[in-house]
Amino acid sequence: MNKPFGSRRSIRGLLLGALAVLAGCAYDNAEDLFKDQPAVTCDVSAVTYASTISPILTQNCRVCHNSQITNGNVNLENYADVKRIASSGLLVGVVSHAPGYKQMPFGLPKLADCDIARIKKWVDDGAPNN
Repeated sequence: MNKPFGSRRSIRGLLLGALAVLAGCAYDNAEDLFKDQPAVTCDVSAVTYASTISPILTQNCRVCHNSQITNGNVNLENYADVKRIASSGLLVGVVSHAPGYKQMPFGLPKLADCDIARIKKWVDDGAPNN
């Protein structure tokens, strides 16, 4: 006599097969998965306004600080205004969330440590228009 596909034995076999497949899956933590990977470094040796700082500002700041919207009377659209803000200490203060400064970007997480290091390096170098 033929048993229908939906018999208990068939269902049990399918369940056991599914469990065997799932049991083969393992959770690996990031430390174990990436322990042999080289450390990611932040290169601050070639920071320029045009290729480093301006793109960071475009990605994180200019949506709120431009010629149309000057939140806090801060316009970061052109080099002269960025240089003025950088030279005053405001740029590094706000992006590094230093005490006494408003945290920027407002309501969002702090910029990546590498982006902050690049901004600091550029400001420390005199905020050149390069």
